[in-house]
Amino acid sequence: MTRVITLLFLITALLPAAPGEPFYRLSFSERSRIFFTGDHSGNEEIYLVTEGRLRNLTNHPASDRWPTVDPSGLRLLFTSNRSGNYDLYTLDLRNGRLDRLTFDPADELSPIWSPDGRAVLFDLQKENGLFVTYRLDLSSRHREPLFPGAPYPSTIVPFPSSRSGEIFFTGKVLLGWKVAKYDPLRKRYVDLGERGSCRPRLSPDGKRVAYVSHRDDGLGDIFSMNTDGSQKTNLTPSRSRFYDYYPSFSPDGKRIVFSSSSEGKGKGSYQLYLLDLATRKVRRIFFSSGNNSFPFWAPPLPQP
Repeated sequence: MTRVITLLFLITALLPAAPGEPFYRLSFSERSRIFFTGDHSGNEEIYLVTEGRLRNLTNHPASDRWPTVDPSGLRLLFTSNRSGNYDLYTLDLRNGRLDRLTFDPADELSPIWSPDGRAVLFDLQKENGLFVTYRLDLSSRHREPLFPGAPYPSTIVPFPSSRSGEIFFTGKVLLGWKVAKYDPLRKRYVDLGERGSCRPRLSPDGKRVAYVSHRDDGLGDIFSMNTDGSQKTNLTPSRSRFYDYYPSFSPDGKRIVFSSSSEGKGKGSYQLYLLDLATRKVRRIFFSSGNNSFPFWAPPLPQP
């Protein structure tokens, strides 16, 4: 009976959309939640896939990007240009309440929650095109630069560790970017990745870093390494003709969701894939007529 139900789910999920409806295919029946940005409906929206269903969470004519869920699993943080430029917003996933966090005329991008959920980290783009990473306290709304005296002209895409207190990020270097980390206690910066590495994400146990590297194929593979930069491993070596980007660990740390687009289509046709870290098998879980990026994998919605 279980096989019959599973087969029916797969057949239903792969059916073409009705005339006039956006086209997509979904193959993800788990209770855990994957949030991402997709534009198959005509503009960039924040979507949620869980239990074989796809939901549009923002449904707004503006561009909504970079979703991330707070430690409680109840609030969604994202960036949107619905005010004219990109500002930070939170969405209560229980009642749909929307709050605007920033009102700066500059763009605020790549937000992430602090481990305690009391602050958010984000990148602010300056008039000269460079980026500065900030910390915004949600109670006082006071913000301050996150990386004092950083030896990089731009810093982007922060990801804090709830265990060590270190903050992993991407720093601008000559002719490219590289993954680095900052230790607030020792006030020390450490380069972790080679030039051409970017977008680090920590595993739930805080022991491994998933990131993107252009080292092997020049397009982008999903790599992993220890938090000290050792044991760098290409997790997608057979995908040499694909742009593999935006890794995010599963809640149990055993898999990674990422966006991928073929070399022929460039970076404008990302689809969502799952990578099993034990077997290294990759399978596509979401395909649409649009671009699907910035996935974030979260546990199931907490019950009251």
